[in-house]
Amino acid sequence: MDNLKLDELNRFSYKPQHEIFSELYKILIILGVIGVISFISSFLYYSLLNISSSRQAIKIRYLIFKSLLKQEISWHEKNSPGELSSRIINDSIIIEEGIGIKLGILCEHICKFLVCFVVAFINGWKLSLMVVIILPILALIIFTMVKILGKCITNMQRSYATIGGIAQEAFSQIRTIVSFGTEQKEIDRYVKNLEPTKKYGMIKSQTVGICIGAVFGVISLSYTISFIKGSQLVNSGEMQGGDVLKVFMGILTGAMSITGLANIFTQVGQTAGAASLLYSIIDRKPAIDGEKGIKENKSISGLIEFRNVQFSYPSRPNIQILKGINFKCYPGQTVAIVGSSGSGKSTIVQLIERFYERNDGQILIDNRNIEDYDLQWLRHQIGLVSQEPILFDASIAENISIGFPDATEEQIEMAAKMANAHEFIMNLPNGYKTSTGERGLQLSGGQKQRICIARALITNPKILLLDEATSALDNQSEKAVQSALDSAAAGRTTVVIAHRLSTIKNANSIIVMKEGTIAEIGNHSELMNKKGIYYDLVKNQNLSNDNNEQNTNSIGNKISNNNSNNNSTNKIENRSIDKSKNSNENKNKIKSSNISSMDWKRYLEYNSTFWWANLLGAIGSILNGSTQPLLAYILASAMNVFNKHGQDLLDSGRFWGYMFILLGLFNFISYYLQHTYFSVAGEQLSYLFRKEMYNSMIRQEVGFFESNNINSGMKGKNKGNNNQKLTSPSSSRRSTGWLTAKLTIEANSVQGLNTSIGSLLEIIITIIVALIIAFLNSWKLSLILVTMIPFLFIGTILQSNANKNKYEVRRNILQNSTNIVVESLTNIKTVYALNLQDHFFNTYREKLLEPEAGLEKKYYISSLGIGFSNAITFVVYILGFYFGAIFMKNDQIQFVNLFRVLMAIIYSTTAVGRTSSAAPDYDKSAMAFMNILKIIDRQSKIDANDPKGIKLNKGLKGDISFNHIQFAYPSRPNNVVLQLGNDKIYLPSGKKLAIVGGSGSGKSTLIALLLRWYDAQSGEIKIDEQKNTNYNIKWLREQMGIVNQEPCLFNISIKENILYGKENATDEEVMEAAKKANIHDFIMSLPEGYNTLVGRVGTTQMSGGQKQRIAIARAIIRNPKILLLDEATSALDTESELIIKNALEEVSDGRTTITIAHRLSTIRNADIIIVMKDGKIVEKGNHEELMIKKGEYYEMVLSGESNIPNSLSE
Repeated sequence: MDNLKLDELNRFSYKPQHEIFSELYKILIILGVIGVISFISSFLYYSLLNISSSRQAIKIRYLIFKSLLKQEISWHEKNSPGELSSRIINDSIIIEEGIGIKLGILCEHICKFLVCFVVAFINGWKLSLMVVIILPILALIIFTMVKILGKCITNMQRSYATIGGIAQEAFSQIRTIVSFGTEQKEIDRYVKNLEPTKKYGMIKSQTVGICIGAVFGVISLSYTISFIKGSQLVNSGEMQGGDVLKVFMGILTGAMSITGLANIFTQVGQTAGAASLLYSIIDRKPAIDGEKGIKENKSISGLIEFRNVQFSYPSRPNIQILKGINFKCYPGQTVAIVGSSGSGKSTIVQLIERFYERNDGQILIDNRNIEDYDLQWLRHQIGLVSQEPILFDASIAENISIGFPDATEEQIEMAAKMANAHEFIMNLPNGYKTSTGERGLQLSGGQKQRICIARALITNPKILLLDEATSALDNQSEKAVQSALDSAAAGRTTVVIAHRLSTIKNANSIIVMKEGTIAEIGNHSELMNKKGIYYDLVKNQNLSNDNNEQNTNSIGNKISNNNSNNNSTNKIENRSIDKSKNSNENKNKIKSSNISSMDWKRYLEYNSTFWWANLLGAIGSILNGSTQPLLAYILASAMNVFNKHGQDLLDSGRFWGYMFILLGLFNFISYYLQHTYFSVAGEQLSYLFRKEMYNSMIRQEVGFFESNNINSGMKGKNKGNNNQKLTSPSSSRRSTGWLTAKLTIEANSVQGLNTSIGSLLEIIITIIVALIIAFLNSWKLSLILVTMIPFLFIGTILQSNANKNKYEVRRNILQNSTNIVVESLTNIKTVYALNLQDHFFNTYREKLLEPEAGLEKKYYISSLGIGFSNAITFVVYILGFYFGAIFMKNDQIQFVNLFRVLMAIIYSTTAVGRTSSAAPDYDKSAMAFMNILKIIDRQSKIDANDPKGIKLNKGLKGDISFNHIQFAYPSRPNNVVLQLGNDKIYLPSGKKLAIVGGSGSGKSTLIALLLRWYDAQSGEIKIDEQKNTNYNIKWLREQMGIVNQEPCLFNISIKENILYGKENATDEEVMEAAKKANIHDFIMSLPEGYNTLVGRVGTTQMSGGQKQRIAIARAIIRNPKILLLDEATSALDTESELIIKNALEEVSDGRTTITIAHRLSTIRNADIIIVMKDGKIVEKGNHEELMIKKGEYYEMVLSGESNIPNSLSE
């Protein structure tokens, strides 16, 4: 098209002026037709490619997710959910951009290049052949650029995936980070892994700047060849001057297309690299193929047999976990497995679920090799309740029925009743519709465990696997649930792993594991008669005699009923979002909250650190903006060369040829400056914002990370509830996946802000300089044409308005869908055990597809703006030709002046048109910038980084008092969790306080308030007679050590996990803490000892007891003034529990200790015991005093593990 316009101008220059007007209408009609074609083609090209790339990206995303949900557990153990989700976001966005408009631009430029060079060769093959010499040079430059950029981008994407994994892990374990005051440690870990991106970003920026500058320099060389050699050919009579100009214009337009390809090839290189990584996941065949095998027409009977099974975890092949074990579990029987932590108990369960393949031997179900069955069909026959209860971010009803989507409301309630969960659920305002929150964080450990038991029972499995299924329950709940499990086990094969031996006395067979072998096997009586390992375990636990069991049973129903009615409902009373927003949240002032447009002041502030890069980039943009209209001026002036003859022709050709060499050097410098240094500034800005956002997020109060919940529940009492879905996260959720995605998306989007601003600056300068040139050559014609420029911006405005909402919708899609990815991959074992792959895949796909129709409308509107802008430029050309011809006819303008005006206006209108291409990138980046400001500016309500507050040089004594506390969680301000009223709790320094009560009665909430995870709405907590809010938060938390019921370790080495308690501890201190926690010997048995990587949450191959002991060592090494133990020994076997109990008692001597326990034997020696119910204190005293009262505590003791000496039950 450009060649046509310039060729027509060339034709004018060789015609008498009276003939020009006669051809005007022909040209105007051609331009008008081309304008209409341009509008239609631009609209179709932009809209269809946008829609196509969006759909392809969606398909790629769900193909990746589908593949991820097929991979074996050992693969997931090596790949973090955060890393994988970051890959999906980053790489799929790159692919979407690479196969969308950029692909269309690539095709456009290639076609333009080919057509222009064909035209050039037709009009002068000799000259064209000489100019073609630049093509291999250009190809070499572009190839070099793409290759270097490919390596840089691959390394940067790897780093971004790594930090995505770190962020996901940190957000999911924020309570541990807050408790140990390791926010800065996590920030340092994040920044350390982010650091390589600076190096590769610098290399990338320099490569782009040098190569694009070189491309423009080489193209200028083609202009030089065209003029010098062209003048020689004209002088020798081999070519006409007009033909030389046609060749030149063809080369010029084609070469400019090549310059456009430089940026596109960069994107193509990124797309190829991203596609390679993603398709390697899509195409990967899992080592355990779940889609092959037998599906029986009938259910299995439940016969399980292990024959000489040997097994080592894939990540630790040199450590044999199971060493040739043999046992058989007959249909309908119960087999119990006991033994110390790490002896291989849970491994047996995982092999039955076929999470891993055994190394040797056979595992048979119904006399058929387990590998012969269809994996999903087999798992449908199995119900699993794990030691660590895993719930999904959905309603209670959905969590119970998630593995059985056809369940009716009656079936859901029946399963809940069997699990002793129905009554506490019904006491909630929203009942079964109550949301559990992410990972069930809105529920207590016991409440979560009971829902998991209900989930396992509702499927009516033929095989029931119970891995410490009641470990999180209080004694009363355990009694009722155990009775339900005993009833549920009737008629089905049950494998039970238990540390509380009272729960497995009636098992048909008991297997005692020791160091991966079966040390003893038999029923309870047989093993007691042997007086071996099992006998010692029972002796250590002081198992109650039959008489005591009978006494317990006599009050069992009473206890069960009382407990069911009295379990706290306050903690999770209402999980739905209040129609009115949290008033406290609204009070949190944000500097950028009221900003709806770009905040230039803040932008300049953040860019001031690397002002030099922006300055150099701006100089480059200004030079570039000046170069293009100057090129137009030079071209217009140089056209007269071929009207000369002889030596004048040769001299003029050389002169203008040398001018183009100077222009080439000028281009190299200007493009190098613009593309290098704006890219450098963009990389620096993205790096800075990643740090700032993560810094801000990690320092927020715990309440910030708690999702606002949405009501979701059962769809009435329909018999086939097929439409149940997990609650979809809203855009306001601050779940782990949402925050991780937010961090990734905004930082990626803002990276192009400086480059976009540089492009817009270049466009503005181009327009200004072009208009100056135009007005200097013909103010009349220029004035006419300038009136059309405002219309060019209409398309840009139309496109920009469409893009703003489009980008916000796309952000929400990615953030919310990423939450589904992170949740499912974090809990991958639960997903596999419940056969939820299709469920999560369909939910993910719907989340991606749901808003797509609305987005496609935006694409059409945006494309109309682009088509309009392109069409208006032809109106400018038509007016220019028409009035230019009239002015020439009236001798009001010379051809050279007309040519200069038209060339200048063409460049200015083209520049305005380019704003349509630059505007979307700017809008996306500017929106990301404003969103980032909102995150950075948010002030934490409980800021661990706040330097204010009391710090005592002598440290705390440890006096603690809770006075008149009333508390409701920030996300649910109307639902009171603690109501101590006039009750007070006073604990003198060095004394031990034990807190007991039913699940969800508010026990852990007291510890949360003491640690200042939250602040009470009324009342006060005093430490050493000072309000805990008066102390410096970080210093206060340093005085405390905590061990939680669910041990939270990080995917770092064992040593680093222990050092979480005391960063500057010596190796000797680390080992001493491990010894006290009875974990040192296990650690030393590992090939890498203390440097062994723990593994991420959900896939770590350590047992619950091993993780718990590491967590205890982490607390011990801290040497705290106040020790907080929230079910610290619940995951331990009897032998380890006794050792740890003694160690903790030794450690707690001389320091204030608060213990939450369900095993009442562990708190008998506490100085003060308080019994909680419904967030209130119902009893207070020591063990003897409470036993004399014969109240709530007395009944708990009778229903659970009484330590009153009794003869061993045999």
